Amino acid sequence: MKKQLCSFALFIFLFAGVKVTFCQSFNGGLIVGPTFCQVDGDRYAGFHQLGFTAGAYVNLPLDDHLSTQMELKYSLLGAHSSHKEVTEYYYNPYSLRLHYAEIPLMLRYDLGYFRVNGRPLDFIALEAGVSVDIRLRATEDVDADYEVTTSRWNFFSMTANGGVHFALGDHWGVGARFMYSVVPCRFTGNPGWFYNQYYNKVIQFTLTYNINSPLR
Repeated sequence: MKKQLCSFALFIFLFAGVKVTFCQSFNGGLIVGPTFCQVDGDRYAGFHQLGFTAGAYVNLPLDDHLSTQMELKYSLLGAHSSHKEVTEYYYNPYSLRLHYAEIPLMLRYDLGYFRVNGRPLDFIALEAGVSVDIRLRATEDVDADYEVTTSRWNFFSMTANGGVHFALGDHWGVGARFMYSVVPCRFTGNPGWFYNQYYNKVIQFTLTYNINSPLR
């Protein structure tokens, strides 16, 4: 696991540094932030699993307002039982941690075409896309019985992403995304696509730092 994380971290720095240094038409930067997660398909509900995401991105402008963005991130997702589910519904205490390498491909549209009091809204960008997710590791804790269950969870999955990003200046920004699996993170083997599978459901907040030229 340590070797996987070290290799992933090295690839992030190469991904950010090489693209930003040698491709001047690209913008590039770093991403970090918390994730609030649950898994649809189990009996637990609510965004009770706190995780995080960290990585790098490159952004290629397509015209004055539209750009495409590729990211490479490590993300900790999963699910967690709530206090109410354990004390009132008598569910077993449960914790699931899913470790992913994610490769989101996003389209971003800034609102510079629109103005408020004469000021263009180019600091606000709407974004949508899909992410290819590679499962690195999965662990489950059911009623304090820790268990490694990597093989139960799909090695590949995909999520649809939609969100908004706010530029805070020339280099800093904040963003929020909603993410939901379009390819399940776990197949149960039962018939039926939606109702018998497991799907990641994530609210993600990020802080971004643009290393290259200012990105709106």
